[in-house]
Parts: sequence; C-alpha cells; structure tokens
Amino acid sequence: MAKAFSNEWSFDLAGGADTIVARSSAAGRAAVAVVRISGPATGAIAAAIAPDVDVTRPWRAALTSVRDAAGDEIDRSIAIFYRRPRSYTGEDMLELMVHGAPWIVRTIMVAACDAGARPAGPGEFTRRAVANGKMDLVQAEAVNDLVRAETAWQARLARAQADGVLSGRFGALRDGLVELLARLEGSLDFSDHEAESERAVVEERLVEVVGTTRELLATARAGRRVRDGLRVVIAGPPNSGKSTLFNRLVGREGAIVSPHPGTTRDVIEAEIEVSGVRVVLKDTAGVGASSDPIEREGIRRATGAVAEADLVLLLAAADDTAVAMPPLAPDRAAVRVRSKWDLDPHRARPDGWLPVSCRTGEGLSELHGALASAVTEGIADLGGEWAISERHRAALANALDELERVDLEHPELAVENVRAAAAAVGELTGEVLTEDVLDRIFGTFCIGK
Repeated sequence: MAKAFSNEWSFDLAGGADTIVARSSAAGRAAVAVVRISGPATGAIAAAIAPDVDVTRPWRAALTSVRDAAGDEIDRSIAIFYRRPRSYTGEDMLELMVHGAPWIVRTIMVAACDAGARPAGPGEFTRRAVANGKMDLVQAEAVNDLVRAETAWQARLARAQADGVLSGRFGALRDGLVELLARLEGSLDFSDHEAESERAVVEERLVEVVGTTRELLATARAGRRVRDGLRVVIAGPPNSGKSTLFNRLVGREGAIVSPHPGTTRDVIEAEIEVSGVRVVLKDTAGVGASSDPIEREGIRRATGAVAEADLVLLLAAADDTAVAMPPLAPDRAAVRVRSKWDLDPHRARPDGWLPVSCRTGEGLSELHGALASAVTEGIADLGGEWAISERHRAALANALDELERVDLEHPELAVENVRAAAAAVGELTGEVLTEDVLDRIFGTFCIGK
C-alpha cells in the first residue's frame, strides 16, 4: 500500500532501528579498505572496537587501534565519526579506513557485529539516507549509476542527477499537477459563471503539465543510450570486410579474418567507448544465399541483430557491383560504407556511401566521425539535466496516459485522472512510496552503499 513520504517512514524504509555494518570499498585485496557502520548504536560500537575515537568531537579524522571482542588489536585505522543528521545516512555513522587485507576487513566486521551491529543488505545505507531525507529516490538511483559508471557520459549524467537536477524537474511537474488538481476540485463547487472563468486557467495548466511530461519522456531514448550503451551492428554480404572493420574499430583481433566467404557464422560483440558513450559493437555473418545449415543459422542471427540494432554499419566491398543488403526498418539509422577502397582508390565516390580502407586507413577518421555523431545524437543537448531511466519512463508514461484522458466536460472524472497522474509522478522522487518499488531499486545496489 502506498504511503505519503514523511520522516515517520525512517525506520520502516531502513529496515528497523538497528545498526548495520559493511565494507564500503571494493571487495578483494587493496591498499586501503573502508568499513562503514551506521545506526543508533554506532557510538557504543565505536567505544567497543575503536576506543580512541572521541564521539564528542565528530567529523574529525583520528588514528585509532581497532580491537576485537577480546581486546586484541586487529589493525590501526583512520576513523571518522559522523553525528546525525550530518552524515550520509542521516544517522550516527562511523567509517574506518584500514589496510585492505580480506582478513582484516572480515575480522573488523565480526567485531562490530559482536558489539551490536548486523551485516547490511544491498543498498541499505542509501536506503536509510532516503528514509532520513538526505536524498530522494531519483538521487539514490543516481548514486548507484555513479558507482557503476564506465564512461564519461554515464558519470556526467549520474553526477547531475545525484545533485538533484532531474529531481527538480520531477518536483516542478508534480507541483503543477497538484495545482491543477486543486483547481479542478475547487471548480466542482463553483457557480456556472465562476466555473467558466476558471475553465481557461485549468486548460492552460493542463497544456503545461502535458507538455512537460512529454518533454521529459522524449529524453528516455537518450537515457537508455547513456546507461545501457548503443547497439551498433556491422552487416553486409559475405567477404565484404566486416570482421576486418570490426577489429579496427575494437583495436584488437576480436574476430577471425579470412579471404574465404562465410568465416563468421555467429554474432561476435565487443564494447568500445565512442565520444564518452558505451557502444556494443557486433560483427555478424554475411547475408546472402547459402545451402549450409550452419551458415543459414548465422544469417538468421545476423538478421535478428540488425533488427535490434540502434545503428547499422552497412558494408559492401568497393568491387561489389550487385550489393545485397539485409532489410532495414524505415526508422533504423544506418551508415553505408564501401570497404576495401584501396582496391581502386581512383574510382568515383558513390553517392550516399563512405569509402573506407582498413589496410591504408583511408576513410576511417570520417567513419569514426559519423559513428560519433550517430552515437551522441540527442545526448549532447541534454546538458546532464534529463535522460530518464526506464523506471522514470514507465511512471511518466502512466502519468501522460492519465492526463490525455482528462475530459474537462466531466470534472469529477478529470479529478481522478489528474490525481492518478500526480501519484505516478510522486513515486519517482518518493512522495508516494511502495515497498516493492523500494526493494526493486535498492536490490540493484552493492552491499556497503
């Protein structure tokens, strides 16, 4: 059951009034590891395992001996105690920076549990931060995106959203919906003359919130590109140089290259970064007629990869006079490439095709430029502000569906539509919450964050 967000949610969302402990740095051996403890018993646990920490002087780094239940020293540590609410979680919190030997980290966590903590679950520190008003759900998701960022655009977008830029957009949309709802509900009690006067204002507000919702939804495609990467497929007839181009773009020998047609029979993929965007590049079997059942299966898979691609590099050899290309959907983006251009570099450049030679390097720079332009389309204009995720897209699509069904000739029904739209948008930042939504969000986090 959905509940309105308030501070009363704190312990419900956090999982109780207990104290949790986890390693917050990456697992495995390292020069330094961070052990994080958060909850009401943090001060008592600090006194038990790190007695040199002065909890009356928070937010100061101190050198301390970390000890187990028997009083034996485990390691020397730099410790920082954070007094609530000025901590990441909004609770009393202790961070211990110790040597990153797995035994040291494990033993310190056991000592903390002996002193009253329990192991944290995935994302539980951030979940408590949301519960205690330190951030909203959009910012919490951005924290997870930032931890997982592998490219410049992923990090840039996550950083902007962690700073609350997208939350501000969602908040403004919800405020607009709440105002619209209030006006609609008020109009039910107006006289005919007053209702007619209010009708123009209501129509204006409805147009505004519908426009804002559509504007935000329009960034979903760019958001998927940033978070999940762009699927780019190299396709074309057999022996057109697909695997050679794949290897040049990847920068290593990822696919077998042979002068014999039909060498590639499966879809081979590799990840590359283009203009700060993750790209999943796929090499496919040559598309053409074949009596070989294995080769036919490769062609079937190649056709399927093309159908699912965001961008297709259509390849045909320079000396191929009868180009047989795989079918493309009308809206499928494609770059047409004439490979092996070094076979006759003096021939006229064909209209709509980009001549390339992987042997001499001719045209590769231009191909990289075309690829970068296609990959970053719609992303560069975002300014880090939008690019919604799939969860955001689904909620906004639900809100838009409700708003498009608003019929001002029937204000009683319109009120219910706008109320449902406001609830859908409220789920985004946490004004309206359900346990299953929270579990889905924080279940993707690593333990210790």
